[in-house]
Amino acid sequence: MMVSKRTTGDSEICQFLCENSSSFFDREEWLRVLQEGLEIPVAIYCVERDGKICLALPGVIFNLGIVRMFYSNIPYGGFIGDIQLIRPSLPLFQESVKKDGVHLIRIGKSSHDALPGLEGYRQEIAFTHLLDLAGMNEEQLWKGYKKRVRRDIRKAEKSGISIHDVGDAVEIETLFDIYLETMRRNEAYNVWTKKMLHAIYSHLVHQGKARILFAKLNDKIIAGIILLFSPETVYYFFAASANQYLSFCPNDLLVHHAICLTIRQGRRYFDLMTSQKEDLALMNFKEKWGADRYPFHFYEKSLSPFRPWLWKRVWWVANTSAGARLMRLFRGR
Repeated sequence: MMVSKRTTGDSEICQFLCENSSSFFDREEWLRVLQEGLEIPVAIYCVERDGKICLALPGVIFNLGIVRMFYSNIPYGGFIGDIQLIRPSLPLFQESVKKDGVHLIRIGKSSHDALPGLEGYRQEIAFTHLLDLAGMNEEQLWKGYKKRVRRDIRKAEKSGISIHDVGDAVEIETLFDIYLETMRRNEAYNVWTKKMLHAIYSHLVHQGKARILFAKLNDKIIAGIILLFSPETVYYFFAASANQYLSFCPNDLLVHHAICLTIRQGRRYFDLMTSQKEDLALMNFKEKWGADRYPFHFYEKSLSPFRPWLWKRVWWVANTSAGARLMRLFRGR
């Protein structure tokens, strides 16, 4: 066995990912969005035997100054292919990644993945929320909502809020401004960049693989979401809302609209994505729609004794209120 590194332009690895994974986030178009939107290199480490790819680990390499981190994959990712080869080939993966100057490896694994635990890796738990819509119609969906959910949706409608698809790239600028406002409200730093939103708009929306929806009041954008589409699943990838209009419940109307869209398109799952275990308010928001909570594990391994240790302490500071403000100033727009 040997490990090689491939890129998004490699037709052989693109075909392998397509044949061995149904995940939207293992597709070439998503890897290109990450590469362009975050301005970071995409790397796909492959185990080969007799010249044939048997196992792959796609991800991106973040240069965080203190450390270089290989992150597989954003937002969901992990090993693809013959999972029996993971344990025997893990040292080869690590050696190959380390040769590329990486100090820290981070790999995600949902409870639905049949992947083995990774020995020697530190485990961190988060949660995903998944709404199973099998056999559901819109009337049943409405009746199944709690009273307060129906009340908030009606409030948004009675306030005159309407839902619209993105019209042009200028509206992406508005959405990003609202996103920054949302991050300040939540005392968090902005994970996504303006270029990331534009990359989704340019590469995915125009291909019908994503939709950007706005809640508007008197033709003014007051909230927005980004939905990504796979054959069975709609992913609630991104959300932002303006402080001034929160009392009108635009987020509730947007989520309800997105779930109804999932039903109309004949897709089974509405995936509200991952939440940190400490973010109870966000998890409560996701669960009020009837979504079930599932564990999602991150596995981390340090390939250098000092740099990851220092990064952990910087990361802790970045997740405080003061640290988040500094990160927003540092990252800018």
